[in-house]
Amino acid sequence: MIGDGEDYKGQTLKTAVCIVGSGPAGVTLAWYLQKQGISVVLLEGSRLFNRPPATSFGDKSTPYKNTYDWNENATLYAGETAGLMQANEDNFPILPAQNVDSNAWERERLYGGTSTHWGGQSRPLDPIVFEKREGFPGWPITRADLDPYYAEASTFCGLYGPYYGPQGQPAYNFTAEFWSQELGMAIPALPGFDFGMYQFWNDRQFQARKLDGQHTIDQMPNVQVITNASLLNIAQEGSKVTTLTVGVLDGTREVPVWNGTFQVQADAVVLACGAVENARRLLLSGFGEDNDNVGAYFMGHPIAIKNPITAVYTAPLFPSPNLIGYQNRSIGNLFAIEGTFTPTREMATELAIGSAWFFNNGTGNYYHELLPFKESRVKLAPDAVDVFEQQQCLVDWRLNPRSEENYKLQTQLFTQGVQQIKPGQKVTVADFATLERAMMINGHHIGTARMADSAENGVVDKNLKVFGTDNLFVAGSAVWATAGIPNPTFSIITFSIRLAEHLGKSL
Repeated sequence: MIGDGEDYKGQTLKTAVCIVGSGPAGVTLAWYLQKQGISVVLLEGSRLFNRPPATSFGDKSTPYKNTYDWNENATLYAGETAGLMQANEDNFPILPAQNVDSNAWERERLYGGTSTHWGGQSRPLDPIVFEKREGFPGWPITRADLDPYYAEASTFCGLYGPYYGPQGQPAYNFTAEFWSQELGMAIPALPGFDFGMYQFWNDRQFQARKLDGQHTIDQMPNVQVITNASLLNIAQEGSKVTTLTVGVLDGTREVPVWNGTFQVQADAVVLACGAVENARRLLLSGFGEDNDNVGAYFMGHPIAIKNPITAVYTAPLFPSPNLIGYQNRSIGNLFAIEGTFTPTREMATELAIGSAWFFNNGTGNYYHELLPFKESRVKLAPDAVDVFEQQQCLVDWRLNPRSEENYKLQTQLFTQGVQQIKPGQKVTVADFATLERAMMINGHHIGTARMADSAENGVVDKNLKVFGTDNLFVAGSAVWATAGIPNPTFSIITFSIRLAEHLGKSL
């Protein structure tokens, strides 16, 4: 069932699991918990149940007009920026960058979260993402630990093909070999690079998905969805989270008023409200005071828009038909597939570089994996407060000092690969200063509650439980130790399926 926080003012609700956030992480987790007969309260801070119609996306003269007539983000997600974020994307907490003429949103405070606008691009994290190597910390789990859950996520999302191949190889339906056989297309090869496939799937808005073919999550009998329910405080007794205090809004949409609270008591609490808000909620409730890890290592998958940014080769490297680029075909639940080059595991390890996308003739915008950097972080704004009189976020995005070296090594590798195929061919590479001035986070918010083997190195353990607590968990890409290169939502879904299994056993 679904209700409004106004209906619960002054009450104390009791449940097995309380999930804060209704995006892909929260809805997937709720679905797999209720399948085990576990009761769930799912909190959504916005008063928006459905996305309202968009207004003029090109209109920058009126604040927030490039989203919709009334934007709950402006009320509840406002904040401050510092570092590269302030220079390139000052409106990051609530809006896309001012110089972007697309209707993308960085963050969403409404039922369904960012699933209301994401593109459905899916691929598992590569095994190297989990490995400890120079410049990268390693995770307390491996890709092999996640493969059974990726297989389940592939089925849950309706992706095409078998996850395990004929010889049991994982992620088979994301390989060029599989798609080459399916489509009769050649596999391009570039020295120093692997070639992998992404699937784009339909039916992406999680709050509206009929997850069993018949029912949305709010129609399940043991799931209580509450909108207009903003988490304000997480109370602890010893190592156990005991009570959540939840704020309710009233007043006009343009001038909201804090209009009371209610409480939730649960056997387990899961924060699933994005890397920025997860960190803010932990900091506001006093978590992270014993170490300096909460909010640290803020990352994303930056993209540099409107500039010829990275290594560009003006003619196609490979004859058609091949698997590069979009293939607009109706295949099962897909509307497109895409293939890209990224440095091989061997080259990434030898050069100590991150991953990046390179297409048939380079790329017009540099989409890459950030190198982890502790001083890139989400903090509490010292003076600015929200409608609930709580400190807003301050997003201080900073690049690892090795970022320029990383870029140069990646583009040199691409240049060398092209010239091995076509000796003497010129490849144009933009300078790093041009890149840095155009770089924006691109909506993939990663880190701030890093998974690690100890509290000294991170915020949550391998089961996503906050260190020092018995029953507080974090879901979503906030827990990732490194960013990888694939779009994060498919892996977010995978981690939520895994967390649901863990909670089901522990409860």
